[in-house]
Amino acid sequence: MAYTATQIITMAQRQLVDIDDDSYLADCLTYVNEACRRFASETHCCQESATVNLTTNKVLFSTVLAAVTGYIETLWIARVQLNSGTRYSILPKMPLSESKDLLAVTTLVPTRYMVFGKTLFTDLHPSAVPSISLTLFASFVPTDLTSVDDELKIPDMWAQAIVKYVVFCCRIADRDAGLANGAFQEYEAIRVQASAFYLAQAEA
Repeated sequence: MAYTATQIITMAQRQLVDIDDDSYLADCLTYVNEACRRFASETHCCQESATVNLTTNKVLFSTVLAAVTGYIETLWIARVQLNSGTRYSILPKMPLSESKDLLAVTTLVPTRYMVFGKTLFTDLHPSAVPSISLTLFASFVPTDLTSVDDELKIPDMWAQAIVKYVVFCCRIADRDAGLANGAFQEYEAIRVQASAFYLAQAEA
């Protein structure tokens, strides 16, 4: 089971030496949500696969978002799987600067894709009307938790980053720049590690 906000807050309180008087408790859920949004955006750690129907030459990021639950934004599409009959193949990605002529309007199966402006474009002609599905492997920003009993979507292995960020926010609220900077540096060290971890996964 994933960590709940309560568990994250309790760990932060231990580091703040604030177990008994709960002086930071009122704001801690806000800090947890801020930490989760930031960590997910900076590391791409919240990952899901989403299957969408391709009915034009493109797929909006908002369409990808609608295919999953518990997220407020699609960040990045790392891989695209073409589901055509019994064939499941990975579409190669083309950089925008290396895009080529589009396929004939009668061609209904894409061969490449690119991402631009929160939209995934295939190399199909804009007038083509395909009827196939794509499985997109993407990263997302999680929705805010509404209760301290809710579970985080940040993977457990990075829970200490959320704890450190909550400690950082509490120290900032106290105007204790020294301790705040120390907590943020610890958060940053975990963030760098997580970013490298997910980049390696996406490029594997």
